[in-house]
Amino acid sequence: MFKEITFKSSGINCHARLYTPKAANRNGAGIVLGHGLCGTIDTGLPDYAEAFANAGFHALVFDYRGFGLSDGTPRQFVSVPRQRQDWLRAIATLRGHADVDADSIGLWSISFSGGHVVHMAHKDPKIKAIVAQVPMIDPVLTLNVSEYERGIEKTEALQGQVLQWLKKRWFTNKPEMLLAVRRHDDDVALLATEEAKIYAKLGGPSWRNEVHPDSFIFGKISDNNASLLTDDLSVPVLLQMGKTDRLVSNEAIVNFARRCGPLARLSTYDAGHFTLLQNNALQKQAIKEAISFYDEHLTV
Repeated sequence: MFKEITFKSSGINCHARLYTPKAANRNGAGIVLGHGLCGTIDTGLPDYAEAFANAGFHALVFDYRGFGLSDGTPRQFVSVPRQRQDWLRAIATLRGHADVDADSIGLWSISFSGGHVVHMAHKDPKIKAIVAQVPMIDPVLTLNVSEYERGIEKTEALQGQVLQWLKKRWFTNKPEMLLAVRRHDDDVALLATEEAKIYAKLGGPSWRNEVHPDSFIFGKISDNNASLLTDDLSVPVLLQMGKTDRLVSNEAIVNFARRCGPLARLSTYDAGHFTLLQNNALQKQAIKEAISFYDEHLTV
């Protein structure tokens, strides 16, 4: 059902999969899917891309530069400017497909990429709809949530790892990577909740449980703030929030939906941050809702 492809982003090959609907079922619209922090194509996204293709949409899911099967160095480096460029090129790739209407493109995101899609739609008036699942709307509030869940001692230890790398990065190109999720209870990791351990189990063959410390020095993480765009957003957005999510700020999601008014549709699931990436009834519900939303806004 899918074809492995690559596209260029700033001269670097990005790996992608293009899911194509059956000829009799095509609706001419396309959806670009991107992952969250250190996520990869093979970590939960195929279920969504395949379902969208079954519903008649062309679906393109991609790995950011430096992640998964994409080229690019440094590896595991979360850079907001680089990832935005990757989004631009992924969108352009899908728009260039002969069977896709360039004016009927939607975006799908999860977690960290929830900020990306709001910014992409803000800059591109041809984007017709976005779905943001358990989105990181406000990086500052999310940081506060993370520090609370991690605790003072481990947060200071994590900050110490970044500072240690900052001191020696000019003398070596081999950093000590930060753990994305804990392997053991006493580990220091970016995603500190008990539920975050599920991420490692969901990770596909190309997923790595590590993040480059440069992400928090040069990655411009704070620029991925969707809450700043509520007054300017002109694209319909579906927000799928998990009631028990402790990895992002649900307060920021609710405030974003309220400030966007009728453009935003907020759905609340009895779910944590990674529940909807797993094969369960709630995931099927989230997929069905997203398809209905895209049908409403992309196929009119």
